[in-house]
Amino acid sequence: MENEPISAVLAQQGWVHDSSEGFIAFLGGIWIKDAPEGRSFGLVAPEFAANRNGFVHGGMLMSFIDRVFGVTARTSSGALRGSTVSLNHNFMTPMRIGDFAQITPRVTRITPRMAFLEGTLFCGEGPIVSAQGIWRLSHRKD
Repeated sequence: MENEPISAVLAQQGWVHDSSEGFIAFLGGIWIKDAPEGRSFGLVAPEFAANRNGFVHGGMLMSFIDRVFGVTARTSSGALRGSTVSLNHNFMTPMRIGDFAQITPRVTRITPRMAFLEGTLFCGEGPIVSAQGIWRLSHRKD
């Protein structure tokens, strides 16, 4: 397994790749894995996501968390759409290019119109970014 591409290793571990659309597709899509503790989301940091220090740019990590929190808010509430109201990030450790990081978002509160989430992005056992956010939910079709 040591010389296999990371995508093959992740697939063997039960992760499923979602190439997604729009901006997230440009970033390489997301990996998804269902587990008893909840749905986890992962990303593999591509070379072009490097900042000037050679680590993963914080904006990429923020975009990834925004997407997975939004997906979690919608699926947890049954909402058709959702939009970010507020999203706070605390950066703890730089992430290296090529590494895999994962997060299992947690809904802390949900109302008919709002969802509150939190989670920490980990690379191995090390925390990379912790985040807290609020999403406005829409159950209307139009």
